Amino acid sequence: MLRRGKAALCLTVFLLCCGCGRGGAEVTVPQVEVVEEPQVSQTEEQKRAELGLDTEAGTVLGEEEVVMMTEEGEPQTAMYTRVRGNGDFSLAYDTSEFSLTASENELRFEALSDGEADAASAFLSLRKEDEPSAEELADQYVAESGEECAVEEVTVGEGEYPAIWVSYAEGTSGDSRTCDLYVFRYNEELYVAQLDCTVADYENLGRAEHMILSTLRFDEG
Repeated sequence: MLRRGKAALCLTVFLLCCGCGRGGAEVTVPQVEVVEEPQVSQTEEQKRAELGLDTEAGTVLGEEEVVMMTEEGEPQTAMYTRVRGNGDFSLAYDTSEFSLTASENELRFEALSDGEADAASAFLSLRKEDEPSAEELADQYVAESGEECAVEEVTVGEGEYPAIWVSYAEGTSGDSRTCDLYVFRYNEELYVAQLDCTVADYENLGRAEHMILSTLRFDEG
């Protein structure tokens, strides 16, 4: 059966990166707080899929009802769908806000606009990479961005997995792109989570993307 999530999902990264790496853009890193332990439900088929080592990426593993605090300090209930990752992990997301495409090497959550995926608006990609180390890959992202980047050692996900965070914005206007990259290794696999949206959307869609990442859970046996 799905293990219940922690009462407060790990969001250490938010405390470390406020006000950094946005190329002068006035962007406040969105805060996410889960105030109650998620209520998990599964079918028998989903229970078997969770335990199956050959379960395909994107397979639904169950539903989780979570209660979060809004920016106004009010509790808000949301239903999240937990899916198998492209590795020994799972993620949960709100199907009313994001669509999902899954492959052997990538999970991609795209923001929905009027019920349809709008990749130009915002997306979260969690993919495998083939590089010697997380440090070298992070350096590569910094070099390729062509922007002033913030780089921090942080933790992500429910298990507080160590990661290198690289963040930058391509400009200061509302339609400029902003990108957060989290590079981490688990069980010899190297992963990158890329959270992408516009500066104007960062407080809302960026917050939703970080919420997905905060549900990251590896199967620790």
